[in-house]
Amino acid sequence: MPLPNALPVRVLTILAGVWMSGMVLGACSGPGSTGRSSEGEPGTRIYHVQLRLTEDKGRATEALGRASRWWRERPPADRPPLVQGTSSSGRPVTITWKAPLYRVRLGPFATETQAEAVLDAARPAFSEAFVAPDRAAAPTQKR
Repeated sequence: MPLPNALPVRVLTILAGVWMSGMVLGACSGPGSTGRSSEGEPGTRIYHVQLRLTEDKGRATEALGRASRWWRERPPADRPPLVQGTSSSGRPVTITWKAPLYRVRLGPFATETQAEAVLDAARPAFSEAFVAPDRAAAPTQKR
């Protein structure tokens, strides 16, 4: 025999799940954000080409080596400039770790169009690759 209060508990559980989904999805982009960035503005979007996601540091390091060789072999005209003023702006290929995965990335690029062009060229060598938008951190002021 079902409990008389079981239905409201289920409804509340479903509503809580829907509310949490909205909170998580809403946190992905700010209000009025179009996903497009204008170059040079602090806190604007930047774009990476994510080549590999892995829990294994050895695989990430191997992918970093492959990606570095791939990038150096590209003609200069096929290598868009990197966004300056970011932690990885001096290196075109980086590994970042965000639990539980290592991320091997190219970039950062100022526009999604630049990242898409790099993605199109990289996809034959890196079938898992995709464009990953990010927020450029506002520059820190020195005292």
